[in-house]
Order: sequence, then structure tokens, then C-alpha cells
Amino acid sequence: MKFFLKTLFIATACSVYSQNQPGCGFNYAQEELFRQDPSARQRFEKLMKDAEAQGQYKTNQVATYTIPVVFHVLHKGGIENISDAQIHSAIAILNRDFQKLNSDTTQIVTAFKNLAADCSIQFSLATIDENGQCTNGITRHYDNKTDWTVTASNYIYTWDPTKYLNIYVVKTLQSGAAAYTYLPGSTGASMDAIVTLHQYVGSSGTSSSGNSRTLTHEVGHWLNLQHVWGSTNNPGVACGDDGVSDTPITKGHSWCNLGSSSGNCTSGVTENIQNYMEYAYCSRMFTIGQRTRMHNALNSSIGGRDNLWTMNNLNNTGVLNPVSGCFPKAEFIATNSVTCVGGSLLFTDLSYNAPVTSWVWTSTLAANSSTVQNGSLTFTASGLAPVKLVAANINGSDSITKAVVTVMAGSGTGTTNIMQGFETDPFPNNNWVATQPMFGSAFVLNTSTGASGTNCVWVNNYFDNPNGPVAFFTPAYNLQNSLSSDLAFKYAYAQQNAMNDDNLKVSVSVNCGASWTVLFNKSGAALSTTGTLVTSNFLNPQPTQWKQESFNILAYSGSSQVYFKFEFTPDASSPGNNIFIDDILIDQTVGLKETGAALKNISVYPNPFDQVLTIRNSGTDKITSVKLFDVSMRQITSIATEQLTAQEIKITDLVKYNPGVYFAEIKTGEGSKVIKLIKQ
Repeated sequence: MKFFLKTLFIATACSVYSQNQPGCGFNYAQEELFRQDPSARQRFEKLMKDAEAQGQYKTNQVATYTIPVVFHVLHKGGIENISDAQIHSAIAILNRDFQKLNSDTTQIVTAFKNLAADCSIQFSLATIDENGQCTNGITRHYDNKTDWTVTASNYIYTWDPTKYLNIYVVKTLQSGAAAYTYLPGSTGASMDAIVTLHQYVGSSGTSSSGNSRTLTHEVGHWLNLQHVWGSTNNPGVACGDDGVSDTPITKGHSWCNLGSSSGNCTSGVTENIQNYMEYAYCSRMFTIGQRTRMHNALNSSIGGRDNLWTMNNLNNTGVLNPVSGCFPKAEFIATNSVTCVGGSLLFTDLSYNAPVTSWVWTSTLAANSSTVQNGSLTFTASGLAPVKLVAANINGSDSITKAVVTVMAGSGTGTTNIMQGFETDPFPNNNWVATQPMFGSAFVLNTSTGASGTNCVWVNNYFDNPNGPVAFFTPAYNLQNSLSSDLAFKYAYAQQNAMNDDNLKVSVSVNCGASWTVLFNKSGAALSTTGTLVTSNFLNPQPTQWKQESFNILAYSGSSQVYFKFEFTPDASSPGNNIFIDDILIDQTVGLKETGAALKNISVYPNPFDQVLTIRNSGTDKITSVKLFDVSMRQITSIATEQLTAQEIKITDLVKYNPGVYFAEIKTGEGSKVIKLIKQ
């Protein structure tokens, strides 16, 4: 059973055992808590007082306390997706340290040799998961949350913490810490877990022996131990007490000065620099008093620690009688998330939990299936393509379906020189494809407002903020014979407050989405079209609040499949306001070529025109041909030869033609000239 409680928290976040470790995040997390909830400081102080009282008695119920463990590895396919072997080494190190089996106890200074404790605590990877199925005690998730921020919404994979010790393995930590956790009972159930960087798990793989005891330190916090100098995260500042009778009052140490008493809090008293709850890099031990305090935590209902080691729970989690013969858990990633009709994509198998012996890849928008480990699918229809993987072995199978691929429309689906105002066609459709976030609003049709007409597309970023980037993709435009090309569009956006950093990006691709070139990129105040903050729901942009952007895209002429992507990324830390897009136009001149000199002596006016066009030749070279074409390059009129000798040539009776874009081709003995014209 998963827990999703939005509860404020008290955290201890630490990096230990090396002079070059990253900083600790305890102060960051604690002060953030106090900022959000002023009453949290009083609750924190009461928790500390109660914890001190627990150190005064001992209730040992079993010879060894066994704790089921599950690791949740969050990754993006990089080195943070650590091996099973590295996790097994972490379990071995926890068992070694908590049972005083570490050979370096011989290096403990004389004053503490007799106080070094076998804590009689054992850790074992679960073999039955929260749904009663076989597990190897390791889950793996391709998830951007591997770049971890200290927020309750990240803890979506937590198993019941009254049954399992949950350990999240991530790539980066916002606070700059190596790891952090929470004292028992100080947070909601979903957040009752340890979070650690991958390079601080075990001693192999991406970790090292110097980093290997970070989890020993964090599990100490998880079992209600403070730092030996108290509840702060700043060693060496002030003398403090951790509430344990046999750990001397100390300021705490960031390095090993075992032979020196300089700076000690009590004259003549040796301080326990080699304690696992120190910051020094020579940790070797827990004390007998710390063992008592951890045992008391394991016998307390606070945080449900008293259920973890019961016979019933050890049976239910597969620790007492380990289960074997697991089937795999299906997981995969796509090499790219965008292609076009006729395009193929490769998918990488990331299944876990057990060896996989067979794979089946399918999609409702693909022409084929695949049965190799890393399958390839060729897509024959546009839209959001659900991709399904079935991973199996002799013990069973598992499947996962992800809408991870956007298939853009095929060749010839985009019409140039005709504005897309979203007035008639549905949106999204087979040609205009929009992505859908996991949570929140996507680009959808708005039938109440527009830059022109009554329709546009928009993202409801005021009441329904997307949890990540949302985008829509245009059809494929053929610019193969283009002599000049432009992209134009209109948008409206308002900031809700000055901190909003919402972003709009417009990109172009000529290789079916394999790569994109950014044409437009604005955020925050630079993106705003209102000039002022709009703290209410920005629903109906006024004419003056629409802004037009245009770009020359001649560099992409010569390609028969040119796509554009409009991508909106909301500010995750400060939700902003709504954005609207309208009147998208890909404007091009095709089929007519200019040759020879620039023909500077030829001019055409007025432009825009209504009923009459005048062509003036101020040079000496004779005009030999004048033709007028519409946007489809269909010739609509030409000038008779006998009229070409005049210095001013007039084209009349143009009232019968519809408003729009036209092209005039003018030839002389020097060459030819093409002019784009607008009919009003």
C-alpha cells in the first residue's frame, strides 16, 4: 500500500566519513519546515525532549532485531541506476556495522573500547513486496525525480514504512547533501524513508569504501539517534548533548584528531570522535547507550518501528522464509520521444526484479512488433503512441504501457500560406498533435477567445498547472522549392507574480524530430504580453495583449518535411498564468526564381494592393514578361507584349481575386525578379 500524505517534516540530512563530502541538508529542510509551519518548531522541540527520555530505559524484546529493506532506485538510464551487487554490498555493510563485525574496531581508542556495542540489528532485503508478490527487494524507476528535491510529492514509491525500511537512491540532491532522513514520527508515512545519492550506497560500483558508511549514519537517525553534539547540523560550533549518557558532550568533529584533546568541551574527557553519528571520517562504533536508544525506538509504536521486526511482518515480507522464483517487473525507455509517420524508434529494456528471457514490444500506432530485448517499432499513424512491453521468464510475466512517443503527421500534411487560426478543425487532431502531461493541463482548444476569430489553443496554467513541459507539433511543411520562408504566430501570456518563470519555446526539425533547433525562447517577464501582473485567472486576452512573432526560416528551405514544436514549460516553484497561441502561418515563395542582376530599377506598388497594381521600370533594360501567380503557383494573369514598352505598366481588374498572397514574376534581358504581394 502506498502513502501520499502532504505532511510537513523534520529531517536530518548528513554527509559523513570524508573531508571532501558534500554539505549536509538538515538546516535547509528544517528551516523550510519552520517557514511553512511556525508551530513546527514547538513540535520539533517536544520530539527532542521525548527522545532524550527514551535513552533512560531499555526494552529488549528479541536477541536480534531484523528489519526488512527495500531500495527504490530512481534513474534516467545513467550510472545512478546502480547494480544489484552494489546494493547487496550496502546491506552487508549495514549488518557488519550494526553487529560490530567490522574489523576496524581494533582501532577504537582505549577510552571507548568497552563502550563499542553490538547493536543486534540485522537488515535483510525483502522477498515479498507490498502486493504479496515475489521481489528481490529492489525497485527501479525511470524518473526525473532522480534529480531530487526535498518535497513530499517525490515520495511516490514508498512501501508501507511500518513493514519496510525504504531507501531511495537518486542522482542529485537539491540540498547538496549526500543523504538525509527523518526521525521516527516526525513526518508522514510516505516520507518515512532514507534518500541517498547513488555514490554513497555500499562500497562497490559507483561508491567507495570512504563513502560506504553514510547509510550506517542515516539508519542511526532513522532509529532515533541524533548527532553526538545534538540536533543541529553544524559540528564544531557549540558544545551539545545527544541525550545518550555514554557519548560525552562535544562540539562535534569534521576530522579525526584522535590524539588531541584541544577544543574538547570538558577538560580531561575524551570525546567520541569515532562514533558513527559524528562527521569525522574515522567512524568505527555505536555506544551501548546508542544501542539502547535504537532498541527503544524499535519497541515504540512511533513511526510503526515496533511492527518491523515482528514474526508476522518478517513472514509477510519474505525475510523469515525467503521466496525465490520471481518474475520480472517490466520497465523501459525510448531512445527518442518524437518521430513522424514512417519513422522508427528503438526502445531500451530496463526490466528488473528477475532475469528476463523473452520480450514483446507492440504499439497500436506501429506496423510491427518486436521480440528482441531492445526492440524497434515503425510507426504508421500519427498521435500519442502507447508502447507496451511484456517481459517474461519461466516464473511469469509483467507488462507496462507508456505513452512515451509522439508521432508527428507525415509528408504533405501542412499547407503553407494558409493561416492556422483553429477556427474550423478540431484540436488536437491527426495533423496537429499535442502531448499530455502526467498531471495537469495540456494544450487544448479554446473556443472563447482568439487573436482573430473566436478560437485559439491554450494551457490552463492558473488552475491546472502541468507537472512538466507540454507541447504541440505542427504538420509537415514542404519547403523543398522555397525561395523565401517565414514562420509567424501570435501569443498572449500573463505573469501571476514577478517570480513566475514560465517558458515558451518554439523549435524546428527537418529530421522527423530526431533533433530540434530553437527559434524562439522567452521566459517570465520577457514572455509577458500584458505589461503588468495579472493575479486573477487570465482568461480573455484583449487585442493589445496579443503579440506577434515572426522568423525567417529560409535556412530550412530544401527540406520536404519541416516540423515546428511549440513547448510550454511551467515554473515548478512558482505556478504562473495561462498562455494562448493563435494564427500560425508558414509563409513561403515557391517555384519562381530570380536570376541575373537584382533589377533594382523595377518597382511594384501599392503593396498591399486592392484593384490596381503599377509596375515601374526606371532603367533602360526592357521588360519582356510580367505574370501574376496565386499561392499555389497557378498563373492568374499576364501582360500583353505591346504593353511592356511603357515605363509604367498597370495591371487592372484585380477586384475579382480573393484577398491573400500573390506573386509577380517580372523578366528583363538582365534576368528575372519575384515580388510577394498582398491583396487586401
